[in-house]
Amino acid sequence: MPNSHFSLFKTFVDRERHVAMVLNPKVLTTFTRRFLSEGFAEFHGRADPSEGRYRLVKNARRFPMARLRDYWHFRNHHSDYAIYAFVRNPYARVFSGWKDKFYDGHKGSEDGRLAGYPRSMRRGELKAARAFCAAHGLEGAVEGTLVPFGSFVPYFSAQQPGQRNQHWDLQTLVLQQPEFKLAGAFLMESQLEEAIKTIARVLEFDEDWAVSRLKKKENVSSNWPGDHPMTEGVAEQVYKACKPDFDVFGYRKDSYTSLW
Repeated sequence: MPNSHFSLFKTFVDRERHVAMVLNPKVLTTFTRRFLSEGFAEFHGRADPSEGRYRLVKNARRFPMARLRDYWHFRNHHSDYAIYAFVRNPYARVFSGWKDKFYDGHKGSEDGRLAGYPRSMRRGELKAARAFCAAHGLEGAVEGTLVPFGSFVPYFSAQQPGQRNQHWDLQTLVLQQPEFKLAGAFLMESQLEEAIKTIARVLEFDEDWAVSRLKKKENVSSNWPGDHPMTEGVAEQVYKACKPDFDVFGYRKDSYTSLW
């Protein structure tokens, strides 16, 4: 059975074509939602990506959400589907998750106030991270200060895989491995054009149109202003915490040196 990371909002199911995609937080999720929605509008005449379903659900207006019975069919017969996903270098994904939720949150107000953080972070994750920093004598324990990347890494590493925030938990778990057999796990860094052509083909979108969509930037994040904090010691901690992702998706242990 799928683990706790399984969500209808992160799962695309096309029962007619027996195709599915599992979205991977911090790995092209905004792009994927728009690509699917625009593709179904352009090539299948579906102006509303969810065809009028789930009127009160905001996500259903920006992402093709299937009928509940189709999700149920996929959940119980996922081996009948060609399942695709994007994956990302674990070093880059962990850093992106921290920058999005901690750094950008801290910079969201002039003095690092709680109001600058995403609502999902304000009490649970941020409070737990500060408590961890206080208990281990790390920077970031004091309200209004940044939980730096060097403190965040031991914090998330101490959590059991499967119990971490979806933005930095193991991609193998987010993508339901090995429960779901993936027809394609495409590396974000080097296989995007191959991926988008493959997905377009199985969904009956025009491949040239699909490739052109790669040129449109989605959800552009803030720039990191200084030297990158992925030191050798910090990278070693990330590697140990995310080793299944390195093993399954083929990323090298020393790949952090060429990312920034």
